[in-house]
Amino acid sequence: MIFLDVQMRGVNCFMLEYVFAALFPIFLLLLFNRVLFSKFLPLIITILILVVGFDGLHQPFPLQIIAVISTIIGYFLGLKIYKKQKRKVK
Repeated sequence: MIFLDVQMRGVNCFMLEYVFAALFPIFLLLLFNRVLFSKFLPLIITILILVVGFDGLHQPFPLQIIAVISTIIGYFLGLKIYKKQKRKVK
């Protein structure tokens, strides 16, 4: 019973990494896009945080792919926010 519990915790922790890799770049891009009112600066800051702060180049390849896809999705969502803010300022 204890062995199954430890094994299940490992699976949950493994899946948590993938969920974090999928949601964190989107969150960062939306946050920085809302605050900085820029197109490319939030993307650069997010990529630097992911690569330097979370050692992104040394993560498993599937985790990197998920983070890249999530970053692209976050960029396009942030671009929608940028365009909406640009309309409100005019």
